[in-house]
Amino acid sequence: MMKILILVDSLKIGGGSDKVAAILGSKLHKEGYEVTFLTLSDEGPKYEFKGDYYTINEKGIYGNNIKRFFQLLKNTPKVKKICEELEIDVIISAGDPANFHALFSRRFFGNKTKLIITQHMNPEIFLDSKIKTNLIKFFYPHADKTVCVSKEIERILNEEYNVQNTQTIYNMMDIEENIKLSLEELPPEYKEIVVGHGEDHFNFINIGRLDRQKGQWFLIRSFKKVVDNFENARLFIIGEGDLKHDLEYLINEINLENNVFLLGKVENVFPFLGNCDCFVFTSLWEGFGLVLVEALSVNLPTISTDCKTGPREILCPELDLDTEIEYPYYGNSGILIQTPPNKFLLNNIDEVPLIKEENVLADLMIKIIEDEELQNKYSNGLLQAENFDEKKIMAQWNELLQNK
Repeated sequence: MMKILILVDSLKIGGGSDKVAAILGSKLHKEGYEVTFLTLSDEGPKYEFKGDYYTINEKGIYGNNIKRFFQLLKNTPKVKKICEELEIDVIISAGDPANFHALFSRRFFGNKTKLIITQHMNPEIFLDSKIKTNLIKFFYPHADKTVCVSKEIERILNEEYNVQNTQTIYNMMDIEENIKLSLEELPPEYKEIVVGHGEDHFNFINIGRLDRQKGQWFLIRSFKKVVDNFENARLFIIGEGDLKHDLEYLINEINLENNVFLLGKVENVFPFLGNCDCFVFTSLWEGFGLVLVEALSVNLPTISTDCKTGPREILCPELDLDTEIEYPYYGNSGILIQTPPNKFLLNNIDEVPLIKEENVLADLMIKIIEDEELQNKYSNGLLQAENFDEKKIMAQWNELLQNK
């Protein structure tokens, strides 16, 4: 029986790569592999996982770059040690800190365990960081395989970083389980706010950390125009993050307290998706965008920024990565909009009018409300979501792991 070590920053609920690692490890456990999770920090609450569990540092891996570097040097030998003690055959690392811990254990401490690192984020965001760029260029080739969660990430690593030991394997979902979860009752404390206002409302939803990457301030500002036209339109945002207070300020500043709701973390997002009419994704950059597959799996019409990387491949696989398009682009499985500029806009609309990208998004949300034919066209996402079903993705992982 092959012994696999899943090395990840943590299994704390909230992190995308952490969630993917928990899913992958649990599925490998189900397939018959002997799976052990090793985290760099022991934080909770954790995603559900199957397999043994160890942690390197209960206090975490946080701090300034100098502190993190010394922690890396201190912790890396522990990765090699646990591989030897447990007789691990393959390491699969997820997330940048975990990747570098695995790579350092091989390059500097002679860890001979087969090493598969996974790239979950667009590496171009590091191009202005000479240190991070050089680390990727130097260390990634020392892995046996670099698994990328999108084709565009793989191309960027090939062309910008000269990393050639790559393969794309998309993130997976248990589509049947998603559908089952979507039929569950909403938690009692949310029923009134989500479904308790009659049948004349229209619900939009966004799911993601409240941070710069997710760009939710553009969505909230755009929604002001939507509410001006449809006073019963509502927007629910699920997630926690550093921008919570800023977004609360913005909601109050533009008088959307009765229309925009920050719901925080919820254990099961699918009943919320099932009780909404349109999913809106406003990320400025991504790696994959797993939540887009979640929305498709319950046939929820979806609007997304055409950011790098992931959304185009998930929603509009009919497009080549380099194809220039006019926005909004009405794709086979979703609608793409131009990605807004990467700058904060927490101002009142009267003070700073909606920018072009915000106006386009607002008009598109209004169109979705008004046009039942358009709603119906994009209410069949399940067929596309099945391309990311666990059965298809696990077949690719099994082939990679069995390839000596």
